[in-house]
Amino acid sequence: MVQSVNNREQCVLFIDDEPSVLDGLRRALHKAPFRKLFAGSAFQALELIDSTPVDIVVADEQMPGMSGSEFLSIVRTRHPETIRIILSGHASIDRVIEAINSGQIHRFLIKPMDSDILVEILQNYLGTLRLQATKKALLNRTDTLGRWEWDILGGTCQWSKGFERLMHFVPATTEGDFTGLFGSVHPKDRAALVRAIHDCKDSGQTREAEHRILLHDGTVRWIAQYMDVFRDADKTWRLIGILRDITDQKEKELLQTERLVILQKTLDKTVEALARMTEIRDPYTAGHQARVARLSVLIGAALDLDSQRLLGLETAAKLHDIGKIYIPAEFLAKPGILREAEMNLMKCHPEIGYQIVKDIPFVMPVADIMLQHHERLDGSGYPFGLKEEAIVLEARILGVADVFEAMSSHRPYRPSLGQQISLDELLDKKGTAFDAPAVEALLDILENQPNLLEELHREFP
Repeated sequence: MVQSVNNREQCVLFIDDEPSVLDGLRRALHKAPFRKLFAGSAFQALELIDSTPVDIVVADEQMPGMSGSEFLSIVRTRHPETIRIILSGHASIDRVIEAINSGQIHRFLIKPMDSDILVEILQNYLGTLRLQATKKALLNRTDTLGRWEWDILGGTCQWSKGFERLMHFVPATTEGDFTGLFGSVHPKDRAALVRAIHDCKDSGQTREAEHRILLHDGTVRWIAQYMDVFRDADKTWRLIGILRDITDQKEKELLQTERLVILQKTLDKTVEALARMTEIRDPYTAGHQARVARLSVLIGAALDLDSQRLLGLETAAKLHDIGKIYIPAEFLAKPGILREAEMNLMKCHPEIGYQIVKDIPFVMPVADIMLQHHERLDGSGYPFGLKEEAIVLEARILGVADVFEAMSSHRPYRPSLGQQISLDELLDKKGTAFDAPAVEALLDILENQPNLLEELHREFP
């Protein structure tokens, strides 16, 4: 695949059978802002041009074996977009005129030529090639339905019939800057579009913009614009915009957004239903889950979790003990220490909760967070004895909030141990069993909100 002119250094190939001429060109053009290749024969040049992207070929006319015009005729056939120039001091004028008329060459230059003039001529051709490449790149980026151009130096604008059809607007004049082209753009979108165009012009980088247009009957349609600026050295020549109607696409996106909202509401209602199911069987567990969810979100926010992860953490916390619905009620409210068999059954609740929710299409790994909320950094937790980073961060946060809330709250089988004892337990095992940043975050939260636990018990009794 030939590399785009705009994605590589432009290249000029010089061909002359006299080494002294090539050496002179090397010296004279060594500072010219383009890549330079040199060949001592037409045959050597053909090998180069067939293996290397070349934008302009400058050939001597009088060369042994193959004349310059004959060589450039071959170039025209193989690489029709390459600019072809004869630079000769004793060429047959009739032959050169014939070559120009037949399209074999673009220009005839006479030796000797001032190097500055030669560079200016070559740069003008290279600039034209870059402009053509810019237009082609824009046209290839979208199924083009409309086009406009702003000649920044000349102060004029051009547009296609497709532009008028898509924009439902015919500009009054070709004079002035681009703003006269966009009379149908929705007033609320016009300033943003103007900023995008100026940003494209000033940065020299491609820009994209989406905006509405307002039709005479009040109908609103959506337009996407792809813009690029053509610049030559310190001169900005023109800015080109390609546009298409994306109203149908926008309507589909709106429909998709509505469906996602419905899906999220469905998931929220599913979580609420599962939480209510837990509450019916064990009111203590239900209030505990709600309080742990609030604490978990506060800790997660303090640790800079993004909104998606916070939502997943909150959902997992609201449901983290749902697996206890399979535990006999007498075990849940039993005073004193559970027997080993009873405790082993109690330790199954993370896996049971995981099995209940694992097929619900949550965006975040809610089921995994629930499964791991009793794992501990030192491997002393359950059900799998995971250690450190093998435990997802959200589960480590949930584990801290869960232990703190459970210890500091009343249970049917024991009174509250109090907030300070609960914190001492976390601090004693900070960094060994419990995630240190999560514990520190909880301490900061309680320092700033000393009555938080009481407020949570009032809100979620």
